[in-house]
Amino acid sequence: MEHPNQQREWAEINRLVETFNGTKSPDQDAHSPESFFLETSKEEAARKMGDVFWLPLPRAYKIFCYAYSALFGIPAFTSEAVSRQADRFSYKRLPLTIRSTSGFILDGFGYNRRTQRHRKEIYLPSPVIRSVHGNNAKQNKMRISNPAMAYFGYHLIRAAEQFTTPTQYENFDNLCQQHYDYVGSFFCTGGYPFPSNRKQADDFSTQTDTTLAHDTYAEYWHNIIHAAEELGTTLDLEHLAHFLPKRTSAFFRQTVL
Repeated sequence: MEHPNQQREWAEINRLVETFNGTKSPDQDAHSPESFFLETSKEEAARKMGDVFWLPLPRAYKIFCYAYSALFGIPAFTSEAVSRQADRFSYKRLPLTIRSTSGFILDGFGYNRRTQRHRKEIYLPSPVIRSVHGNNAKQNKMRISNPAMAYFGYHLIRAAEQFTTPTQYENFDNLCQQHYDYVGSFFCTGGYPFPSNRKQADDFSTQTDTTLAHDTYAEYWHNIIHAAEELGTTLDLEHLAHFLPKRTSAFFRQTVL
């Protein structure tokens, strides 16, 4: 069910995205070597972030389960993906969706999801983000909107931090900021605005949840539980509910717990 004021609220969310700091990406050639590979001098830091926040592989799958659960609470965003591929989040296909989307993010940390080994070179996810989510007139697919991508990306970062034990690492706050900046750069150089200011990202998430959250796609929350099992990971549903933004969490609790 669409909220009566959704058009106005959607416009407000778009205006908020336009205020993001430090998100204007340079006009890059998608075929230039720089857009495909991470600079050698930055590889060690990227691999460390992968080990700290994303690996082993079941953890990466769980991160995506959490981020998609946040997305499913915002019908306006979820419908964009569904309009591009109707069965993308279906009971049968959702595990494959998580495998494929996690794969190109893990590339950015030098990890090959298919072989479950580290790569010699680190492939940046930006070209995939730009090409896979862009306009495709032949297939009648509209570009994923800036707010939808920023929302999903922010909750990916939040979820990755959920499963890391701060006491195991010195300067954990610095590691989190480096990770936030690095993952955010995937979206910026992929043509999507992303806030460099974490408070700005949190405010954006809160306003989006407050104004646009609904249980329209509640069935996908049930699908995510099945997907996690098929992917060899488990979900603590109470922990997931606590992770989700306030209104989304309330809908999740009403329909799942």
